[in-house]
Amino acid sequence: MAHALCLLDPSLKDEKRLITLNFEKVPASVVLKEILNTFDLYYEIDQNVIRIKQFEERIFKLNFLDTNVDMSFDVGGDVLGAGETETASGLSGSFKLSGKGAGKGNAYDVIEDMVKRVISKKGMYSLNRLSGSLYIKDTPAVIRSISKLINHLKEMLSRQILIEARIIEVALSDAYKYGIDWSLLRKEAKTATKVNEASWALGTGLVISGVRKAFTIDTAIDALRTFGDAKVVSNPSIRSKHGQPAIISVGTSYTYKKSVKTTSIYEETSRETTEVEVSTVFDGLILGVIPFIEEDGRITLLINPIKSDVDRASLEPQSVGAHADQSISLPSVGVKEISTTIGLSNGDMIMLGGLIDKREIKENKGVPFLSSIPLLGYLFRNDVKTEETRELVIILGVSLV
Repeated sequence: MAHALCLLDPSLKDEKRLITLNFEKVPASVVLKEILNTFDLYYEIDQNVIRIKQFEERIFKLNFLDTNVDMSFDVGGDVLGAGETETASGLSGSFKLSGKGAGKGNAYDVIEDMVKRVISKKGMYSLNRLSGSLYIKDTPAVIRSISKLINHLKEMLSRQILIEARIIEVALSDAYKYGIDWSLLRKEAKTATKVNEASWALGTGLVISGVRKAFTIDTAIDALRTFGDAKVVSNPSIRSKHGQPAIISVGTSYTYKKSVKTTSIYEETSRETTEVEVSTVFDGLILGVIPFIEEDGRITLLINPIKSDVDRASLEPQSVGAHADQSISLPSVGVKEISTTIGLSNGDMIMLGGLIDKREIKENKGVPFLSSIPLLGYLFRNDVKTEETRELVIILGVSLV
């Protein structure tokens, strides 16, 4: 930079701050950089011209999706279905699963809030969500701070985990008709590896955390067979990023007639028009999970499973008017829910229980051939009703990707 021309921004002409620096055998470029860093000024070199400015300008490429992290299932007359209005049943409400790790569910909202807090009074910014770019004009110190925060946010939001789920239905034996003995299961897990302290926040259920690979999902299923007939209902796997909600649903949606509106029109000829509104009701399990991944690899899971049981008989249309076609369904739905937050390490596995229901099973037993004789067959057969207790168990294995 010998014989370079130095141009000072007019806004700096009244700068009167003085500093004392001692340099020995240091390149001129280093001296210039240290002086300007001390005064928090910015410089550009264009051939032999050095331009010293008060503010630096920079464009950051963000490349985030402009989406809100929010998922919800309405709970109403059509529990976990598609209804939007309240009903007289008192079941109205909504189950919402939202990413709240950063206070807001949109990356651009987080960045804009962050910039507003850091930028100086004379600084300025422009955030373009469509192009995914952020323009900043401010002092070099502010630019460096914003750059660090954006890089940290990018690194944090890029973390993701693989969630391997097993949804198991256990038909409990008579010895365990009140539910799975989690203390016994915990002892079985300890024979393979150390198990952390359990969380009793679920009431009748239990979370076992810190289970290492020696106690795998398959061995956990085998251990559940101690308490009855265990059947794997579903085994989905899903990937999720930090703070992004993941939803797993297993079940069936039933369509039913929600309302009927008949309009009579009297003109030259009278006629009637009928409008039928249908809705859906969900029968099964919805599992909502939000992972939060720390820098050291620790994982915090917010878990919220909801089990809904629809009474099929309640889906049959019931007459509500004078006409035969004026009938609607009034679904009867039982809902069970668990909500918990738990910390894990990479490769750990957790088990959720406590979702218990009872079913009545009807069987016709009788003497072969004789029980099927018309009119007299009932003398040789017997209708047997038994009650079966089932517990739904959710096993989740988590690993960093």
